[in-house]
Amino acid sequence: MKCETPKKNAKMEDQHPDTELEKDTKDTIIEKDTKDTIIEKDTKDSKDSKETKPEEKEEPPKPTTEELLAQANDRYLRARADFENYRKRMNREFAEIRSNTKEQTITEFLTVYDFFMLAIEASEKTPDITVIKQGMSMILTEFKKTFENLGVKTINTEGKEFDPNIHDAVSQEPSEKVAEGKIIRQWKPGFKIGDKLLRPATVVVSSGTPKKEAEIEAEKEADSKEQTKETPEKTEKK
Repeated sequence: MKCETPKKNAKMEDQHPDTELEKDTKDTIIEKDTKDTIIEKDTKDSKDSKETKPEEKEEPPKPTTEELLAQANDRYLRARADFENYRKRMNREFAEIRSNTKEQTITEFLTVYDFFMLAIEASEKTPDITVIKQGMSMILTEFKKTFENLGVKTINTEGKEFDPNIHDAVSQEPSEKVAEGKIIRQWKPGFKIGDKLLRPATVVVSSGTPKKEAEIEAEKEADSKEQTKETPEKTEKK
């Protein structure tokens, strides 16, 4: 009897590689399909995320013209109210400063007033002029102290050059002792506080050495000649 079993086994062996190859191809196809599905899912997710992003970046609606006008009007009213409050506050502060300045100045001069009253009472009780002079000198001393406390200084004019910024010349006089342009005497003292001039000093300025009579007559003759020269020219023009 012939044994056919080995041939069968051989056939099965021949068929076995084909089945494994088919299995491998099926696995690769399935793996490729799964990858494709994953890629498609990723692309869909990315598309969905891209589509949702513009929704997140949506800007709020712009205000209308009426809303903008209302906002501007509100800001204007607030600024105006702040300015009015500032103006009222500054007015109150300036009023307080003026009041305090007046009080300080009057307080400084109260002592001078007291000395004046004492001098008047003394002059009524005694006819001695020396007592009155002493009282007046005390008043002047107290007055100077008050000026020092307030920062007021007297402008010194003795032997100084005339300065139109701090001096007020009322006249000119010839002088043999005082050079031309310098102050001969003072009529009223000048005062300043710091760099600010309160009142210029009223002074008389020297015009130099007095001229002789001959020089005066020569000047008069020169003036008369100039006047005579001018009159013919005027008549010719007419």
